[in-house]
Amino acid sequence: MKNLILFCFCIIFAACSTLTPQKSPAYVAKGEMYHKTGNFKKALKEYNKAVQSDPYNIDAYAGRGALLYDIAEYDKALEDFDLVLKADPSRAEIYSAIGAALASKELFVPAREHLLKSIEINPYNAQAYASLCGVYYSTSNYQAAIEACDKAINIRPDKALYVLRGANHEALGDSVAAQKDYDFAK
Repeated sequence: MKNLILFCFCIIFAACSTLTPQKSPAYVAKGEMYHKTGNFKKALKEYNKAVQSDPYNIDAYAGRGALLYDIAEYDKALEDFDLVLKADPSRAEIYSAIGAALASKELFVPAREHLLKSIEINPYNAQAYASLCGVYYSTSNYQAAIEACDKAINIRPDKALYVLRGANHEALGDSVAAQKDYDFAK
């Protein structure tokens, strides 16, 4: 009888271990790989498996949210990002992602608030500054956009940021500064 109970326990333990959240990080890793290579359909499938195998894996929601953002499913991306923030409100990159998604929906005021929160948490978040530059440009606040671009460039120089800053200089009528940025971006 003891052997039967021990055998049953081993079977149950083995069955449970195949259903545990241990597989979730592997699904997230596969989702990230597919996402980076542009295979969005397979990436989404892996992120969904990660969420199904461990509904508490916030990295699965963060990855899926980033993918949904990249395929312009902004509302769904925002749902996943909100779940991540509820679990861990200290994730600066998620505030930045929410800001970018809101900006893509032309909701510039809440986008700016989320981007500023991201910068408050991590003042070296170049992506948040770059997105903030875009938000300010879209709302015709060109001087603030230039300042945000300056900060992003100081953290992580990127040719696209010089083009964006040049567009803001141009909008302010400073064609000399605009041309310098455009030339630097070549």
